Amino acid sequence: MLHPNFQTTSRSPNVDRLEGFTLIELLVVIAIIAILAGMLLPALSKAKEKAVRATCQNNVKQITLGMHMYTGDYNDFLPEPNWNSPWINKGWLYNAALGSPPDISRPPYSTNQVRAYETGLLYTYVQSHAVYRCPMDRTNTAGWRGRAQKMSSYLMNGAVCGFGGVSPASYKASRFQSDAVIFWQALETNPGDFNDGSSSPAEGITKLHSVGTTVGIVDGHIEYLKTLKFYAEGNVAGKNRLWCNPGSPNGR
Repeated sequence: MLHPNFQTTSRSPNVDRLEGFTLIELLVVIAIIAILAGMLLPALSKAKEKAVRATCQNNVKQITLGMHMYTGDYNDFLPEPNWNSPWINKGWLYNAALGSPPDISRPPYSTNQVRAYETGLLYTYVQSHAVYRCPMDRTNTAGWRGRAQKMSSYLMNGAVCGFGGVSPASYKASRFQSDAVIFWQALETNPGDFNDGSSSPAEGITKLHSVGTTVGIVDGHIEYLKTLKFYAEGNVAGKNRLWCNPGSPNGR
């Protein structure tokens, strides 16, 4: 028998109850997340590309300014471009008198890579080995490990020594047109680009950036040169800002 003061309680039918998502609601949420991801990922990718481009611009700018200061100290002569043989002189990137490019993946340079860069003519002006490499030029790839020259993503235009015609010397900066391209980021899939510290326009430029690469100009400034324009200029038969060997009528 119930006590007279005892009251029974019952749940009101209007009280809300916590319930899980239905399958349809879950699918709607997933669809919304997918749409948002599709909208955000391209923006993030573009932001990353801009950040990498900014880093490369700074790298090439520092190297190009170093070259410009070098010419001021050495009677207007550009630093020798490390154009393969003869391996007897210091070049912009390393000391070729050592017989080959210093291998920064092996002793004695693997434990102190700066020592390798200090052998080059421009390190005195650049003072940082980090500026020699594009952040997208990965060192954990088979292509990078197979390079003879692992020190730099950026190479000097072989026109500086007449593509070997005046090696191991170099031309004066005043022999070039003011818009002549002296540095660019080389084609990472072409091992031949990285046998030394220089290249020719025929060997191409990097594919790591979406539409082009930053180039260093003989007067000390930099430009962002689109890939299609680089190859278009490289295919011109006459002398131009890429094929700019001062000792040749056609720049080759």
